[in-house]
Amino acid sequence: MSNMKKPYAPKPLPEAYGILDYSVFLDELIQAVSMFEVYKEKIKDSKVNPNWFMPTLQQKEAMKSSMMEGTQATLDGVLINKIVRDEDNKNLNEVDNYFTATQIGFHMLKRGDFSDDFFKIIHKQLMSGKVRKNENSVGEYRDHQNYVGKNDGTLVYIPPEPERVSQLMKDFIQYLNSPTDRIHPLIRVAIVHAQFETIHPFSDGNGRVGRILIPLYLYFQSQLELPYFFISEALERDQLKYYKMLNDTRLPEKWNDWIKFFLDIIAKQCKKYVQIISNVNELYSKHMEIACGLIKSSSSIVKIIDGIYQMPIFDARLLHEFTGIPLATINRYLNIMVERGLLFTDGKKRNRLYFYYDLLSLFRD
Repeated sequence: MSNMKKPYAPKPLPEAYGILDYSVFLDELIQAVSMFEVYKEKIKDSKVNPNWFMPTLQQKEAMKSSMMEGTQATLDGVLINKIVRDEDNKNLNEVDNYFTATQIGFHMLKRGDFSDDFFKIIHKQLMSGKVRKNENSVGEYRDHQNYVGKNDGTLVYIPPEPERVSQLMKDFIQYLNSPTDRIHPLIRVAIVHAQFETIHPFSDGNGRVGRILIPLYLYFQSQLELPYFFISEALERDQLKYYKMLNDTRLPEKWNDWIKFFLDIIAKQCKKYVQIISNVNELYSKHMEIACGLIKSSSSIVKIIDGIYQMPIFDARLLHEFTGIPLATINRYLNIMVERGLLFTDGKKRNRLYFYYDLLSLFRD
């Protein structure tokens, strides 16, 4: 593909992927389906409300997806930026844009189907705040030819001509909303992601929009109750292979290899997050027991611990707003937990931040 000289002319789905050879990826499909179901059950049966800790993992997803496009950030920095906003840090704000774009996409799909507006609004949010240079068509499909290349200038892929983008997206959206094939949703999401990246409808941000599409499409297909499926971490870990396999889907005979790769990524990531949820449950039980032994008011400490699981980096004001417990009481309880070593602080007298490192360590790697 590196020798291509003209824009690629993709076929619409399902014609684009041709006839699938299940023998290539059957083992991976069985494993992915099995682990995906285990993951969903683990979320459902968690001792800790998944709506508490999943947003932190979603922040990590936003960070990992953005890092694939050159963004430099840490999970701690991303979470601190939610409390103390650094408007000048484009890296952190780009991650926050990604998180917000995912939330916007979720709320749009709760009310309706995929549409041009869906993709344009997500793109506009991703690019808000001028986080990328030379971006003149925020929230609009591109009107010029773009190119995909390596850092050394090597041309990898020439997307379709700009005048074809509108029709290609129309066909793509029709497939998203009303597919005519009868393949498993985990196979279809691999195909959908690859097709979007092939169309490359925007001048920038296509990779991030395409990765946002993965959990949102699984939610739309009723595979998830909430779009809590995080795959960018695994893709970033195998980034060179991901890009190679994705690019090879423009060769008809390579679609099966791409699906095999994608299903394997799904299974591995589900397995990892099943273990993380188990570890979160264990930590919650352990530290709740310790905290209740330190503080007499069990109802208040339960509220505080529950709040901390929603924001492992926080300040007393946020915890006050979340729990309704008087600020003086919260400060007293937090001091006790710091003395016991459950929490750590940055030591500031004003606007002090608290860090729940035991929980953060489960999310970082």
